[in-house]
Amino acid sequence: MSSILHAIQPVRHIALKNWSETFDMDLVDDNPAHRLLRDGDAWVAIFRSGVLCFFGAGPALQARIIASVQAEFTAISNPNVEELTIRTGERDAVGRDGVTLKYLDEERILLVALRLAQSLALELHEEAVETLLETTLNLLSEVTRTGRLPGRRGGHLRFLASTSATRTEILSRLAVLDNPDIVWETPGLEILSKELSADLELTSRFRALDEKLDAIHEGLEIMIVASRHHRETILEWIIIILITVEALIMLLGK
Repeated sequence: MSSILHAIQPVRHIALKNWSETFDMDLVDDNPAHRLLRDGDAWVAIFRSGVLCFFGAGPALQARIIASVQAEFTAISNPNVEELTIRTGERDAVGRDGVTLKYLDEERILLVALRLAQSLALELHEEAVETLLETTLNLLSEVTRTGRLPGRRGGHLRFLASTSATRTEILSRLAVLDNPDIVWETPGLEILSKELSADLELTSRFRALDEKLDAIHEGLEIMIVASRHHRETILEWIIIILITVEALIMLLGK
C-alpha cells in the first residue's frame, strides 16, 4: 500500500517564531525551522522556507491550511508543487518509484518532508537566481558597449541587496548541506537522509546555485568599478572645467 506526500510552496517565508497556528491538530514537533502537526493518519509539516507538506491529509484540510498561510504571509501567485510516493517495507530505502519506510513514524515522515521541502524551496531560488543572472549579463553587456553602468545608483544598490539576500536566504533557511537534528537523534536515519538528498540532487543543485551567485557577485564588482570610474571621470571633468573658468575669469579681469 502506498500514499502520496504532497508539497507546495504557497508563500515565500513563514515566521514560525511569531505564528503559533496548529489548525486544531496535535502539535508533534515545533521549532523555528519547522512545525509538525498530526490528526490521526493525517500529517502536516510546515517549514519556515514557505513550504507545506501533506501526508494523508484530505483536500479540504490542505485547502484550508494553504488559504490561511497565504492570508498571513507573502503569497506566491503560481506555487511550485512536488509529490513523492511513500510505501512501507522491510527497510528504509529510496528508489525510482518513491520512498520505502520501515515505519510511518514522526521522525521518518518529518525527514522525507524536510528533504522534499528543501527541493521545492530550491526550485524557487533557482528561478530567482536565473533572473538575477540574466539581469547581470544584460548590465555587463551595456557596460562593455558604453563603458558605463546604465540606470540610477539606487537601482544598482537594490540589485546588489537582492543578490546578497538571495544567498543569505538559501544558506540560512534551507540548510541543504546539513543533516537535520532528527538524523543524529534517531539511529539508522543517516543513510535514508543521504539517499533522499542524492535522489533529489540537493547538493549538486545547491552548488550550482552557489556558483551562479559567485558569477553574479563578480559581475557586480565589475559594474561597481565601472560606475565608480564613470563618477570619477565626471568629477575630473568638473574640476577641469572649474579650473578653466577660474583661469578665464582671472585673464578677463586683468
